[in-house]
Amino acid sequence: MEIVESLELLAEQNLSGIAFLAAYGTTWLICGAVWWRASERVAAFVTLFQGMVALPVALGLSAWIGAIGQDRPVGDEITQLSVLIGTSQLLGLPFVVYLVVRHEYALVPYAFAAITSMHFVLYSWLYQTPVYIVMAVAIPVVTTVIMFTTSKSRNRTAPMRVSLLTGAVLLVTAAVFLVIHW
Repeated sequence: MEIVESLELLAEQNLSGIAFLAAYGTTWLICGAVWWRASERVAAFVTLFQGMVALPVALGLSAWIGAIGQDRPVGDEITQLSVLIGTSQLLGLPFVVYLVVRHEYALVPYAFAAITSMHFVLYSWLYQTPVYIVMAVAIPVVTTVIMFTTSKSRNRTAPMRVSLLTGAVLLVTAAVFLVIHW
């Protein structure tokens, strides 16, 4: 079987990553709500640790749609590559932790969104779709605009908007993939 055909079957099996997009999109929206209601410190910690909720939910959703627990249409090397792609964003965690330790709470969602968007580029190859590239470009560009255009006097507004935008983009992308694979 050719690699492109295998990757297309992988995209079909995983619905192009819809479970992870939905789980993380939801936690990003929750982070946005927390930025609206809680202190900056609490909101920064919620943003920092959102993956502890999103990952098990994403794995559960993946099992529910049949992406986990059956034979994969790709070799072990591609499976290893997909794990590396998914975990690559963890390399940015020390920077986000640094921001928290330095009390630069309002920058945490912005930094996390930028780090998150970087690993989406590789998913465009893994799932053979340009949609991930569009998402990878949209998130940092729009979040940068948000950060530049939000008044400094409204310190929680920018991180709230960044969180809500990131969550919305992930969920809209999940909906696009749902339509594509339906």
